[in-house]
Amino acid sequence: MATYNQTPTNKSFLSNNKYEFVIQRLPHVTFFIQSITIPDVTLGGTQVSTPFVNLPIPGDTLQYSELQLTYIMDEDMQSWREIYEWMFNLGNPESRNKIGALTQIPGRINSVTSDASLLVKSNSNNPRVKFIFKDMFPTTLGGVTLSSSEGQEFLTSTISFLYSYYSVESI
Repeated sequence: MATYNQTPTNKSFLSNNKYEFVIQRLPHVTFFIQSITIPDVTLGGTQVSTPFVNLPIPGDTLQYSELQLTYIMDEDMQSWREIYEWMFNLGNPESRNKIGALTQIPGRINSVTSDASLLVKSNSNNPRVKFIFKDMFPTTLGGVTLSSSEGQEFLTSTISFLYSYYSVESI
């Protein structure tokens, strides 16, 4: 019987606070991010019937969950406003022109979608893995509760994004 005798080359554990998320379109949100969840990926399957048993085979379409992040709000609400203005322009409740002042040209600061990257870093803060999210756009901007009856807390909000797909590369 063969035994598994390979030892991992990197025995360090991944820390949950060693990351950097960058969306060029949203500089204030990028600065104030508190947490981000790498989305689920699902590859469905199907059954092929045989005379003896139904055999599962892999599907051919990946499904990606929404990208969700939490950020702390600055007192001018710039981080919240960046997302709100992007969503407002996408939904444009004032006109039938649903993309308003936005452009379909990728890479522009006022484009409909934006690419983003998540750098996961080592314990010594060196980038190790890069996730690249393609053609993102916001779908949900979490509500904000203001209250004079509770103690002082710094306000946070959540954002959900849809995107075409994400790729992963080692750095």
